Amino acid sequence: MNETETHIVLVGSGGRPYRAYAFRALAARHRLSALLAEEPTWQREYLDSWKVADLGDPVAVTAALDALTGPGSAVLTWDETVLEVTAAAAEKLSLPHMSALAAQRCRDKFLTRGLLDGAGLPAVRHGLAHTQDEAERIADSLGYPVVVKPRALAGSVGVVLAEDAPAVRAAHRLAGGAAYSTLPTGHGILVEEFLDGPEISVDSVVADGEVTLVQVARKRLGYAPHFEEVGHLVGGWDDSEPWAGPVRALVTDAHRALGVDLGVTHAEVRLTSSGPRLVELNGRLGGDLIPYAGELATGVDLVVAAAEVALGRTPDLTPRRAGYAEVRFVYPPHDGTVRSVSTGGAEAVPGVAHAAVLTEPGAELLLPPRQAIPRLAVLIAEGADEAACARVLDAAVPLVTAEVEPLAGDAP
Repeated sequence: MNETETHIVLVGSGGRPYRAYAFRALAARHRLSALLAEEPTWQREYLDSWKVADLGDPVAVTAALDALTGPGSAVLTWDETVLEVTAAAAEKLSLPHMSALAAQRCRDKFLTRGLLDGAGLPAVRHGLAHTQDEAERIADSLGYPVVVKPRALAGSVGVVLAEDAPAVRAAHRLAGGAAYSTLPTGHGILVEEFLDGPEISVDSVVADGEVTLVQVARKRLGYAPHFEEVGHLVGGWDDSEPWAGPVRALVTDAHRALGVDLGVTHAEVRLTSSGPRLVELNGRLGGDLIPYAGELATGVDLVVAAAEVALGRTPDLTPRRAGYAEVRFVYPPHDGTVRSVSTGGAEAVPGVAHAAVLTEPGAELLLPPRQAIPRLAVLIAEGADEAACARVLDAAVPLVTAEVEPLAGDAP
């Protein structure tokens, strides 16, 4: 390891196919420790030390972090499920981190909406429903279609576009029954006006309250009327885009409204016909391999930047490349039990920078909305532009092979 005098303590992990690149980047530059929910497996090769604790227990997390950290240590998480508890523990231990209040504001979509409205930012009309009747009344007042979503989950789980009152009632049932790891449920369902136009995500680095927009991902959505994220086209921030000025202002002002003054963030924005609207501001690195794709496209490593900010340093955010990288996920053709998956043929296609299997034999995958992110594999392509990435992926995806046995009683 290099720079062994610097010490990063990571809270949470994420799955190997989605976060191994981040562990690798950190371990190459710092002494890396982790606070995990269970004993490390694949993570072990990157770690100098670790502790295991109940990551849903604030007292246990604080005690474990206290034992792992020392003078000069920095704490970091990219795990949405532990963002709030990590922020609260860091605050108690006087470790640099986004504040506990800011983390709460980012995690609670209803609270986010109220704070943005209070700051005078472009509004998204919405209401909070605890019953199907309330959801229908809110939707009637907003006008159809509407988007129905859980108040504090992640990964677009339980998010549905509803075209009429019966669909709203069904969407409320779906959102109310949705779950994502240990994130909280049962405290209301958001009903929002539908935002037209394409959706992007903007990754920013925040230090001393200054927000620097680094990269943009154009989100690929599928499985309508649900909002499954099936891919992302990633490139550097480009001030020449016609929407760049308004988006920059919106994202910057949203950080201030929510009190986010430290860290790397992931904002989701709809480019509507009446201007950009914030969908949500996530107080951590983006998921879905977006930071990895961003490094391929621009040369800026947001994982490294997150560690630098946590250590009180100024990260180098100078782009060294001006290309694109596109993430595309491969889904099963139907619900079923996975027998085998291989990306071997796809990996040989020129322009494929990364390929990984995301599931294991024996896993049961159910297409949206019955299961969150039921993916077989992921491919990332590099290219000079969007069209070049698409050509690579269009050639590579058919070469991913999988055997998925239909569930008993289902037809393929």
